[in-house]
Amino acid sequence: MGCGLGLVVRDNSGRVERVGVQQVRDRWCPDIAEAKAAEFGLRTALQMGLDNVVLESDSSTLITMLKSKSIPANYLGRVGFEILEIAKSFTCIRFSFVRRDGNCVAHGMAHLMPLDYSTRFWVGAIPERIVPLVETDVALLT
Repeated sequence: MGCGLGLVVRDNSGRVERVGVQQVRDRWCPDIAEAKAAEFGLRTALQMGLDNVVLESDSSTLITMLKSKSIPANYLGRVGFEILEIAKSFTCIRFSFVRRDGNCVAHGMAHLMPLDYSTRFWVGAIPERIVPLVETDVALLT
């Protein structure tokens, strides 16, 4: 079946600027999928030319690992190492844990259908089925 990696880019006031999904054939455990989504998000931020970034994830395992820079000798550690290498490209980066209900848009994007094993972005527009999730996230931000 595969795995979806969702991302949302917000400006400093919380307004959604871009959403994206990368759908892959690989099947990972939730922590690996979250790490791969974080890597996807940081690579996207880098391509956008952003320099002040907050990476949010609902994986406390991932955020704890990134904050402590304590990288395990396993596949999660390999992805974590890559995330930390990309993070060096930003002027300022912060890693932040958010509960799942505060991560609705990225989670919704990760499960976006149709599944077509590609990378897609929406800039200035959001897929219709994601709009209610943006409204839920905004309510949690205020």
